[in-house]
Amino acid sequence: MSPTLTLKGSWQERFRALHHIPSLIRIVWGSGRAVVCGVLSFRLVAALIPVAMLTVSKKILDAVQAHYVGRPLPVHFWWLVGAEFALAALGATAGRTIGYFDSLLADRFTRHVSLLVMEHASRLDLASYEDPLFHDKLERARVQATDRIAMIQAIGSVGQQIVAAVSLSLGIFWFSPWLLAILVIAVVPAFLGESHFAFLGYAQNIRQTPRRRQLDYLRTIGASKESAKELRLFGLSGFLSGEYQRLFNGIYDENVRLARRRLWAGAALSLVTTAGYYGAYAYVIYRTVSGALTWGTLQFLAGAIAGASTNIQNVFSTFSSIADQSLFLTDLVEFLRVGPKICSKPGALPAPRPIRDGFTFEKVTFSYPGGRRLILDRLDFRLEPGERVALIGENGEGKTTLVKLLTRLYDPTEGRILLDGVDLREYSMEDLHSQIGVIFQDFMRYEMTARENIAVGRIELAQDGAVRHAAQKSLADEVIP
Repeated sequence: MSPTLTLKGSWQERFRALHHIPSLIRIVWGSGRAVVCGVLSFRLVAALIPVAMLTVSKKILDAVQAHYVGRPLPVHFWWLVGAEFALAALGATAGRTIGYFDSLLADRFTRHVSLLVMEHASRLDLASYEDPLFHDKLERARVQATDRIAMIQAIGSVGQQIVAAVSLSLGIFWFSPWLLAILVIAVVPAFLGESHFAFLGYAQNIRQTPRRRQLDYLRTIGASKESAKELRLFGLSGFLSGEYQRLFNGIYDENVRLARRRLWAGAALSLVTTAGYYGAYAYVIYRTVSGALTWGTLQFLAGAIAGASTNIQNVFSTFSSIADQSLFLTDLVEFLRVGPKICSKPGALPAPRPIRDGFTFEKVTFSYPGGRRLILDRLDFRLEPGERVALIGENGEGKTTLVKLLTRLYDPTEGRILLDGVDLREYSMEDLHSQIGVIFQDFMRYEMTARENIAVGRIELAQDGAVRHAAQKSLADEVIP
């Protein structure tokens, strides 16, 4: 997605992003079906309790008003009082239960989407990781593993708010359709204002992503054991701290300016919503004191107006939040849609065991994606079984590239590589990799046990005697407990 987003296209971007919500719902459903069903059930109950309580309360107050002028209380009066207590207790229980299910769903979603991102990232081409724009997308996709939890809860909340708003609005509509129309219209300006500033926040976040990645890098090298020696010897600590503060202050100043604009505009627009609510409330009071409405109807309408107004505002606000958060969701969905170009064909062959003829390069030409310089130019090369070859040359002349091509981390731009006379692209990549061991110049140091580090090439053998044998061959057996 382009980092330079305009307000003209903001609504188009927002509605396009809503198309990703079904993808999110499928991910949520996959993370825990029973938990999802549980939270939806209790949200439905919680949404219907307000109108039920107002209905019971209306009957109680009407009965008291009638008793005040000499009529006897209905025989079921105290049952109504008990019912109101039961509904209040059910509402409190439902609220706590929703919180319980939300916490379970948050943990399950975090685990599920984190695994999705990790597994998908492991299948992507190595070329993807050499693209800065891909790194920005990957970083934002990683954030979705935790930041979209609020969006999931918002989707549940907006459903609950809609049910509550509809049930309460029906009561207001029964009294006066125009009264309901006023409440809805009064909320629209605040909704549009929130949407406008939420989109500005998203566009700003997109622009800040490269700087935030740089902040993470500075924070890591500024306090790690790998960089501690050089930071002390070269006196880099002050420079890194200064760079971090400069970048952070720039981001902070941008956020403060946007927050201030949002504060003043939001406060002004909220006055419109408040005026609509109190105008409706005052009208109901007027009708009651003039004798047109009973105490119970006043209680019901006052509660319904307050509840409907709050829920309508929340529906608009939450829906706007969902629409704007779905813009961020775009990064996760687009990342999961990125597929590897280098992969095994259907019905791919297993790697040969043992290798009989070895590797043969036939006029192999290669240049890295996006680069114009040819790293290899019509190379003919043969590596026979059991042969040991040392490649000597300056940096950038293709020594590591040969290894990447042999292991099929890349495919040749032209020409082909044969293994036992068969094009390397005909073999199963997974099976081929299981038979290859490589230590690159920029190798990884895994924060794991020595046994697990030795077994990285075939991690399933971490507890096997083969690890001990490998350690003995490399004279590393003394460091393994």
